[in-house]
Amino acid sequence: MERVEVAVVGSGVTGSAAARALGARGVPAVLVEQFDLGHRRGSSHGATRIFRLSYPDTDYVQMAVLARDAWRRLEADAGAELLVTTGGLDAGLGAGACASALEACGVDHGWLGEREIQARFGGIAARPGERMLFQPDSGVCLAGRAVAALQRLARRDGVQVRAGTAIGGIDASGDRAVLHTTAGEISARVAIIAAGPWSQPLLAGALASVPQLRVPQLRVTVQQVRYFAARGDARWPTLIEWPSAAPAWYAVPMAGGAPGVKVATHLPGRAADPRDGPFGQIDPTLEDEAAAFVRRRLPGLDPGGLGAETCLYTMTADEDFVLDRAGPLVIGAACSGHAFKFGPLLGEVLADLALGQDTAIPRERFSLSRPALAGDG
Repeated sequence: MERVEVAVVGSGVTGSAAARALGARGVPAVLVEQFDLGHRRGSSHGATRIFRLSYPDTDYVQMAVLARDAWRRLEADAGAELLVTTGGLDAGLGAGACASALEACGVDHGWLGEREIQARFGGIAARPGERMLFQPDSGVCLAGRAVAALQRLARRDGVQVRAGTAIGGIDASGDRAVLHTTAGEISARVAIIAAGPWSQPLLAGALASVPQLRVPQLRVTVQQVRYFAARGDARWPTLIEWPSAAPAWYAVPMAGGAPGVKVATHLPGRAADPRDGPFGQIDPTLEDEAAAFVRRRLPGLDPGGLGAETCLYTMTADEDFVLDRAGPLVIGAACSGHAFKFGPLLGEVLADLALGQDTAIPRERFSLSRPALAGDG
């Protein structure tokens, strides 16, 4: 049986960031992935993800500030641009709550009126008299490039990265975690489970022997995003529209090889089993809804669209992440559709948990034992 200090399960942004953080600290570690690196059957593939400090919640604002700094450290280490700053707009009723949270955290922000929006961001339509919240640090994470950079740096620092190695189960009944893989057994002092949509079945077996802990209830859904071509050369910020009783829409500027501006809703889609993927079927109703939003709010885009793609959300009931330790297990799961922006920070947090160190985030909020994970409503 192979013995290592830390085994990381899953090579998405969270697992790859954890492996990179462990390697940077000189910890003997192995990163195990069931598919090829950069595969499209999870939640971290594609060209872009949104980055923002604007949240209607001070915990997340503070975490986003830490994440921004972690991204800059990652860029310096990788010698590559991985976070493109564009500035960001928040529209709708939720923008006021975002402004309050930014103010409480001392983060730069301001309000733009209709004329200012038109002058600075001509591709976005503001309603008469409308104001939007502007936060200058928002931008675009270059998703695929960032994950590849994390893996490259992890390898550089001695982490073994093993693709095409599936895990049939994890035994955490003793003081070590044993991973039963298609290439043999790995015994680790700590196993970090960052398996995205595959987390729940792995946790169901691994946590069975951990007293007083129930398996967290996680829901996997298929998400659909659409790309649109820009008309002219208008400057594009990120945009989030927070309506009162409808899904929140968002737009991500074109960067990092993306075919166009990405437009989608933050709304859980249809439930799915990740084993049934990859999910290439496109829902025409969602296509029509995205085109209608573009016509209404984004006249600087061609509503004809350039194509769609899918990914998976792994959701908790409260949309908070799971970042916790139970015996020889560390869990980094349920990123709930909004964690990519925190990726390098979450890697540091998971490495801290694996090494028994204090974390920079409030652990109670992301605990395995919180009521929202029990499925009790």
